[in-house]
Amino acid sequence: MVSIDLHVHSAASFDSQSDPAQVAVTCARLGLHPIVLTDHNSISGALELEKLGAGRVVVGEEIMTTQGELIGLFLSRLVPAGLTAQETATEIRRQGGLVYLEHPYDAFRRHLTEEAIEEIADLIDIVEVLNGRSDGQANQRAQDLCETLGAAPAAGSDAHTLREIGSVYVEMEGFDGAQDFLRKLGRSAIVKRRSRLMQIARSRLGPRMGGK
Repeated sequence: MVSIDLHVHSAASFDSQSDPAQVAVTCARLGLHPIVLTDHNSISGALELEKLGAGRVVVGEEIMTTQGELIGLFLSRLVPAGLTAQETATEIRRQGGLVYLEHPYDAFRRHLTEEAIEEIADLIDIVEVLNGRSDGQANQRAQDLCETLGAAPAAGSDAHTLREIGSVYVEMEGFDGAQDFLRKLGRSAIVKRRSRLMQIARSRLGPRMGGK
């Protein structure tokens, strides 16, 4: 079995300052492997980890399309920003990668439009049903969409800082390549790690935290 945070950013993203090497150290400390990096419009952080010999790395990219963001996993080269959702999904598939729809209903993120989701519905392999930064309603709607599409469910912290890594992750069987990953992801378990602050609060307040 492996534990994987499927949505992590490093300093290769414009909105994160987490050095890729420190991301690798944090993942190792938390028992998360392989490392999945999904930087905005960049795969340089993931390629850097591969060169550093930081263990197994799944190269991902959170790509800005003309209709919102879409993640590609198991990429071999950069997918350029600025394509349509259809063109982006097609390019991901051309590389043998997986099309991963992240936070599709988070009003505060650059998610794909409803029209774009309908256009590429047959190409969507994975839907993020639990995003560590999204609220419960948005995540529930994502779960419903995942079931409608018949896609594999996924989860990730959407970490932009080191302390966020592993707040949400999946536990699944070890895999060999993209298609084996996709098959086994459907049998995975989603884990939401309690924050240190919440653990301290529960220990201090005891049963009252569990009340209505």
